[in-house]
Order: sequence, then C-alpha cells, then structure tokens
Amino acid sequence: MVKPLNRQAIETLITRARTVKGKQLELADDRVAGLRIRAGERSATWLLCTRLRNGKRTRIKLGAWPGMGLSDAREAARVKHIEVVEGVDPNEEKREAKREAIRAARMQRKLSDVLDDYERMKLSQLRRGSQCRRALDGKSGVLKQFSSKDITSITRSDIVDAVRKHAEKAPMAANRNLAYVKAFMNWCVDQEIVEANPAANIKKPAKERTRDRFHSLDELMEIWDAMGELGYPFGQLYRLLIVVPMRREEVAAMPVTELDLAADGNPDNAVWTLPGHRTKSGNSLRVPLSPLAVSLIKDALAASDRPKNSPFVFSMTGDTSVSGYAKAKRRLDRIIRERRIAAAKKAGREPVDMEHWTIHDLRTTFSTLACEVLGADIAVVDRVLNHVATATTSKIMRVYNKSELFDRRKQVMHDWAAMIEREAAARAG
Repeated sequence: MVKPLNRQAIETLITRARTVKGKQLELADDRVAGLRIRAGERSATWLLCTRLRNGKRTRIKLGAWPGMGLSDAREAARVKHIEVVEGVDPNEEKREAKREAIRAARMQRKLSDVLDDYERMKLSQLRRGSQCRRALDGKSGVLKQFSSKDITSITRSDIVDAVRKHAEKAPMAANRNLAYVKAFMNWCVDQEIVEANPAANIKKPAKERTRDRFHSLDELMEIWDAMGELGYPFGQLYRLLIVVPMRREEVAAMPVTELDLAADGNPDNAVWTLPGHRTKSGNSLRVPLSPLAVSLIKDALAASDRPKNSPFVFSMTGDTSVSGYAKAKRRLDRIIRERRIAAAKKAGREPVDMEHWTIHDLRTTFSTLACEVLGADIAVVDRVLNHVATATTSKIMRVYNKSELFDRRKQVMHDWAAMIEREAAARAG
C-alpha cells in the first residue's frame, strides 16, 4: 500500500538521498496515479510516469521541489495526463523545442567559424584540403568578403557577384572556386547549418576548355635556355619539369628522402619514389631519373641559396617547399621577351611574342614530342605522366592492368633527356 505523500515524507526522502552517493530515491503519490518525486544528492524533481497511446512508457518532468509544491505537482500531473490521453507526447515537444534551439544557434554563426568546422571535420581528411580552404576564404578567396557575416545571410546573388569578380581575372580558377563553394554549402545543408544551398544552381562563369597548347622543339629549347637565367630554385626546378614531366607541385615539394640518386651504385639507375598521397591520381610511382635529371637535382642541392639541412630539394625557407611560381613565371616570360626583342633588333625585323603558355603545358609538350619525335608508345607516355591509362580504350584494361612499365618508361625518359641535351648543346655551339 502506497503511503500518503506529504511535506514531511518528501523532506525525509531528500535527506536520505543526500547521504547515498550516485543513487536517486523515489516516492509515489497516493492520490494521482503515476506522480512521483525523485530525489538525488543535489535536487528533487516531480515526474509523471505514464504510457503513451502507442503503449510506450515515458517519464514527463513536471518541475522541481520546493519551487513546485505537492498540490501544484498534482495539478500539473492531471493536465499532462489529459494531454497524453489526447495523443500528445510532451517530451517530444520538448525535444523538438531543443532541436529548434540548436538549429537557431547554428543558423546564427559567422562564415569564418563555420569554415573552421568544415576544415576540421572535412577538409583535413582531403589531400587538397588546404588548397580548398584558401580558395574559399584565403587572401583572394571567393568568400573572403563574407567572413564576418552570418552564414544564413549569404544569398545566391552575393555568391554570383563574388564569382563573377574572380572570373574577370581568372576564369578557369573561378570555375574551380565555384565548385568549392557548392561543396561547402552542401556540407552546411547536411549539417543543418543552412536550409538550402544558395550556390546550387549557379552556372560556371567561364566555358571549360581542354588546353592543347604545346611547344615545338625549337620553342621548348628557347624556354630551356631562358630558364638558365632564373637561378635557384626556379632555374633547376623548371628545367627539371621539362626533363621529368610530372606535375608541378609533385616536383616542387620533392623531399630529399624520396630520392635514390645512385641506385645499386649506378647513376643510370637513379629513382624517385613518388608516394600516392602526393599525386593527383592517388597512385604511387617509381620515377626513373636520367643522368640529366640527376644533374639538375644535384645542382639544386648544392646551390648556395638553398637553406642548409632543408628536407626539400627546392625551398626558400628551409621548412617549407618552394612557392612563388607566378612571380618566377613572369620573370621567365620577361627574359624570353627581352631575348626576342634583342634578336629581332639585330635581324632588323619586328619582334614576335611567344604565344601564352603555362608550366603545365610542358607535360603536353613532352607527351606530344615524345610520341612524334621519339616514336614512344602513347601508353608508356601515359604512365610516365602518371595518368590513369587514358590511352587505353578498354575499361577492363584500365582496371586490371596495373603494370608500372618501369623499364619502358625508363627508356623513354632517358631518350627524352638525351634529346634535350643534344639540342641544348647544338644551340650553344
């Protein structure tokens, strides 16, 4: 039989509960079914224990003693019991209110704070995560101007205007940046930070095009010769990008530890082991190095301007790999232009500027000339470039043919380097 519930019984319960650590004690009411008071070390709370319409048992918090007295608790229990009979789940209402409060708090956050979370939770797991963050709110990031704004206040027109301004200077980069923004905003939708992606239907500001610029052998050697004036690190770096046509960042961030410049005691067997986490395709590759490539690397390592004990072959600070590619490229373009002006003046004709080109075009040049001049197999050239078998039309072959073609790549790269050396010597003579 349930004992009558009164103030004395409640205070006795609370006194006992304070002496029992880690446990809570309860007393049931003798008048209202399901009404209980639960006491712990620090507080006492009124609860209604009942069943919902679906048969599930639930506890509904009514209030705290002594702020809510016995009579108030009984009245509150009767009201909640009526709500439950009518099909209401009071706890679900509280849970929804809490979720709404969380959503509201999330929706009142500065863009920079949300980007910090995005970097920690998502970008840190990606190989190009830091590049993506810079594109979003770095020094020239597409969202930089909105860093201090509430993320929910950023509109479609805001993003369109920002992307358009970027496209005026660098159309292709603007396309990439827009893709980064869309991915970020999709993540924000998944995290319930924003309700919809404001960048979802924004079209690319520039028409995508596949670069088909490549150099003739004469033009390539003109560039090679001009690179000799750059000095460390870009003189050796840019020449190495001609001799070893890997991607710019893969070569520029080359650690000394990835190199074996005299494998098996034979300089002709020098190898650069490029790990998968540093490649665009995610594929690791043993890169055979020709004697010319080894010579360029050793020149860089011995350069007086190179910081001593740097882990990188090409570095300005010693702690990080080289940067400042754009500035170095402008210097190179200026050297080529000045040489062409001087040659034209000597010949009594008007100078002709070299058609616009990028460092990445050196890879296309290698691919083209290696096939056309050296007669190399395009499949071998693809593996030299560490492409995913683009020259193989069979999808099955792309999946199952994982051969490195090391010896055949080595022959092509040695033949390529030998041709560069012959051409450079002929022009110097």
